[in-house]
Amino acid sequence: MYSWRVTKYDPLNRDINGFYLDSNEWTCFSDVGKTVSLEKYLQVEQKYVNAIIAFMNEMDINKLYINDLEQYSEEIRAQNVTEFVSKLWIGKGITIGEIEELIKLTLRNIIWCKLELKKQFFVHFGYDYYMYIGARENCYRTQEKVTSSGLYIEEFVSPYLK
Repeated sequence: MYSWRVTKYDPLNRDINGFYLDSNEWTCFSDVGKTVSLEKYLQVEQKYVNAIIAFMNEMDINKLYINDLEQYSEEIRAQNVTEFVSKLWIGKGITIGEIEELIKLTLRNIIWCKLELKKQFFVHFGYDYYMYIGARENCYRTQEKVTSSGLYIEEFVSPYLK
């Protein structure tokens, strides 16, 4: 299985241990209005959504399954997404049409989840806008597309693999 770390962080700004060196970089939805504008945040968020959908399309996948799930009730109420979140559970199939909403909730720290399709494909989310994608194919076209959008792809094993 191929595995990548997909981020908004330029790998050239990492030290020899892989730590990101730019301490002024925003890392979370809570930074909106402080270190990043809502407009810029939404642009980057959409790039992450588009990246996952592009990988799914190249792999001809139209549904992923929630493998792990955590919900943060305070954020659910604050963001007014109770109805959508109430329909999520471990094992639920998420269609490509529902993926966008689920990813946004995850990136905004309302929920945390791991999405998988058997041994074919996975999407894992880490802290600070780190995303890990794995696929049984190398997905060259998608890697080029995602990189040209302004995100960075590095070969990397997901720390969330069981």
